Amino acid sequence: MEENLNVPLCVTWIESMSVTETLVTAGGQAGGSGRRTFAQTVQAAYDALPGWPGAAIAGSLGSWTVLVEPNGFQGSRPEVLSRLAQQGRALSVFWNANGDGQLAYAEDAHVLAMVDLLDPEDFEDLPPALSAWPELAEQDDLRSAALTLGELLTGERLEAQWLDAEHQSAMLDAFAEPADGPPAAQDELDHLAYLAGDPRVADLIAVPHPDRAREIAALVAETACELSGLREPVADRVLAALTGAPSPDVLAELRADIRLRSQEMLTRSPDASAPTQTIERWQARYQALSVLEAAVEEDALTAARDAIWRVGMLRLNDRAGRRVGALMSVLARLQS
Repeated sequence: MEENLNVPLCVTWIESMSVTETLVTAGGQAGGSGRRTFAQTVQAAYDALPGWPGAAIAGSLGSWTVLVEPNGFQGSRPEVLSRLAQQGRALSVFWNANGDGQLAYAEDAHVLAMVDLLDPEDFEDLPPALSAWPELAEQDDLRSAALTLGELLTGERLEAQWLDAEHQSAMLDAFAEPADGPPAAQDELDHLAYLAGDPRVADLIAVPHPDRAREIAALVAETACELSGLREPVADRVLAALTGAPSPDVLAELRADIRLRSQEMLTRSPDASAPTQTIERWQARYQALSVLEAAVEEDALTAARDAIWRVGMLRLNDRAGRRVGALMSVLARLQS
């Protein structure tokens, strides 16, 4: 599992629930279900964008069921976790590229603890099942510590071989509320307020058309540059080209320029002993170049989809998250 710690991940251990019921409870959809390895599930989730924003695999681990969501979060939601723990216990650990993380525990349909995974001092009112967490949280890598907690709870270690094996897999409707009913009024107001401040996205929502797919890619590329602080001549050329209708030759030239700049950045990557902030800043800019490369792929719909997928590896603030989410919805309409 160690090699998977640096990617956004949600792992949930569930007691006394079948694999199929686990997937359904987490939002699994019949369309796109099958048997996959973890790597194949990552690819399936990517291929399903933007129709399905997430995917998961679930399988047995001893007497427990394990739900693994690459770049997902369903198992960490209290309304989902309580349902997963209807007949016993459930533990969920989650972290993403935004520096967020959560450790949550439920018994008999009641959530008993929700802890900030990346705050080693968040120990208040832990249930007995999590009594080992304060000591485990002294480790340098709290994500690894959380997986160890899952091992202590279940008596089973989640090995890399488990991820390499095929398990039942399904697309997850990650944006659907498990409980029936419309979104909260405040969420609607917040979204309307965001659209008022981002008129280009609002216009795409109002007038979606397949010919505007390149505009989606352009907005995602712009977002990546803003988030990462990428200020490079090649970035300026990409953003300028995407304001119009670049020819295939121009797009190919831009892709070549981006790849060259990416190779140059790799030769200047910070040493592992460099300050964390320095490493994270370099990683963000390198990832932003990857988003730019996707945005100038020859097929506009593919460019929009790939750019959205890659920007998810950056730390999205609230505005960026709302923008990317809105653009995903527009892209789904263009492809329907």
